Amino acid sequence: MGVEGSAPPRVRKRTVAAAVSAALLLILFIAGLTFANSIGAARVAANAASLHWANSVAGTSALTRAALAQAITFSDLVSRGIATTADLDFAMEQVDASLLELETLISAGTESPTIAYVTRFLEGAERTASTLADSGAAAATDEIGSLEAVYLDLTASLTAEQDAIQEAINANTAAAARANGYVTFVLTLAIPASGVLVYWWVARRQMRDFKARTDLEIEAERSVSRAKDTFIAALSHELRTPLTSIYGFSEILTDNGATDPEHAAELAGIIANEAAEMSRMIDDLLAASRLESIGVEIEMAPTRVSSVVESAIVPFERAGQAVTCNLTSDMVIADAARLRHILVNLISNAVRHGGPSVGIEVSSGEGNVDIEVWDNGPGVSEDRLASLFERFAHQGSAPLLTGSVGLGLAVASRLTDKLGGQLTYQRFGDRTYFVVSLPTYLPEAGDEPESVSEVIRAMSS
Repeated sequence: MGVEGSAPPRVRKRTVAAAVSAALLLILFIAGLTFANSIGAARVAANAASLHWANSVAGTSALTRAALAQAITFSDLVSRGIATTADLDFAMEQVDASLLELETLISAGTESPTIAYVTRFLEGAERTASTLADSGAAAATDEIGSLEAVYLDLTASLTAEQDAIQEAINANTAAAARANGYVTFVLTLAIPASGVLVYWWVARRQMRDFKARTDLEIEAERSVSRAKDTFIAALSHELRTPLTSIYGFSEILTDNGATDPEHAAELAGIIANEAAEMSRMIDDLLAASRLESIGVEIEMAPTRVSSVVESAIVPFERAGQAVTCNLTSDMVIADAARLRHILVNLISNAVRHGGPSVGIEVSSGEGNVDIEVWDNGPGVSEDRLASLFERFAHQGSAPLLTGSVGLGLAVASRLTDKLGGQLTYQRFGDRTYFVVSLPTYLPEAGDEPESVSEVIRAMSS
C-alpha cells in the first residue's frame, strides 16, 4: 500500500520513463538540428571555395586578354621603331605569367561547369601568343579577334556559375539561421535546468557559423579588392597606349632634323589627339568618382546649343575627324561645361565604336531640344542594350574596350539626369543615334546665351 501523498511506484516509473524518453527525444532533436547545421556550414565553405575559384578565373582571364592586347601593341610599336624590344619582352612576360596562372586554375577546378570554356580560352590565348611570337602583330590581331567570342562565352558562363553559387550560399546560410533559431527556442522553454550548459554549447556552434559567414564576407571584400586591382591594371593598359604614342612621337619631334615640317605637323596632330583622349578618360574617372561620392556642381543657365556643339567637336576636327553638324539656334537651361562633357563622350564613342561617318543634329519638339549624335556603324547588340548606360558596361570582370575605361556612356547618362534631361539610344535605318533631350529655354529680352569661349572657360574651371 502506498504512502499517503506520494504517487504509486508504477506511476513514478512511468513518469521517469516518460521524462527520459522526452529528454532523449529532445537530445535527438537537438542533435539532428546540430548535424543539419554542420552540413549547412560545410556546404557554405565548399560553395565559398567554388566562388573564389570562379572569381579568380574571371580576373585572370581578363588580365590575360589585356596582356595579349598590350603585347600586340608593343610588337607593332617595335616594328615601327617607336618602342624597344625590352618593352615587348616585358609585355610577353606578363602574357606568360597570366597563361601559367590559368593553367593552375584549370587543374584546380576540374569539377566546374565552366572548365571547358576556360580550357578553350587558354588554348586560344596560347595560340595568339604563339602567333605573335612567330608572325608578328598583324597576324596576332586576327587571332585575338577570334579569341573575343571565346572570351565572351567564358564570361557569360562564369557569371551564371557565380550567381548559382551565391544562391546556394544564401540558401545554406538561411537554413543554418533557422536551425539555430529552433535550437534556441527548445533550449529556452523545454529544459531550463540545463539551459545554460546547452546554450553555451550552441553558442559556440553559432560562433563557428559566424566565423564561417565572416570568412565569406572577408572573401567577398577580397573579391571586390581583386576586381579593383583588375580595373586598375586594365586602366593602366588603356592609359599606357596614348602615353606610349605621345612619348614615342615626341622623341621623334625633339630629334632635330628627323622629320620634315609636314611630317612634324602630322606627328603633332597625333600627339594632340592622344592627349585629348587621355584627358577625356581622366575626366570620366573624376566625374564618376564625384557622382558616386560628393556629387558634381551644376550651374544651370540659358545656353545656346550650337555654341556647346561647336566647342565639343573642336578636338575631333583637329585630329582629322569630320563631324557633320546640322545646328539650330535653340536654347536650353543647362550647365554648358557638363553638356560639353556629355557630347564629347558621345562623339568619342561614335568615332571609336561606330561607323566612319559621324554627325550631330539638333531639333526641337514639345518643350524639349533633342541633340542627336549619330554614326553609320552597326549599332549595339541586343544583349548589351539593358546595361548600355551602366558603369563598366562590359561588366566588372569583362574586358575594357580599347581607348575606353567603361565609364563614358554611364557618365554621360548620369550628367544628363543631373541637367534634368534624358539620354536614350535609338537605331533608325543604317544609323545609330544617342539622343540628349533637354528642356527648351525661351529667352526673354536681355538674356544672352553662352558663347563658345564661355563654354570653354566653364569647362576649364
